[in-house]
Amino acid sequence: MGPVRELANVAAGVPGVARLTAALGSRPVKVKDHDDPPGRHIEVQLAVARGHHPLEVARAVRAAVADAATTDTSGPGTAAVLITEAAA
Repeated sequence: MGPVRELANVAAGVPGVARLTAALGSRPVKVKDHDDPPGRHIEVQLAVARGHHPLEVARAVRAAVADAATTDTSGPGTAAVLITEAAA
């Protein structure tokens, strides 16, 4: 399993995530590795499930994905989360 699929699974498993979306491109999770300085940046697009606060879900996804991103890279992991839908 590659890093994109692994990180997508991490993001989708966070409580409050209804589904991953691809509103701004072909993939809901994008991974960019950097050599100088070493690290990894992840962008996640998602829909928030009914009954969950979007900001809390975004923060939880960002933390979970950034933490998981550092398992196979020498530098820090950062993450950006874009909420494309929120159930009313």
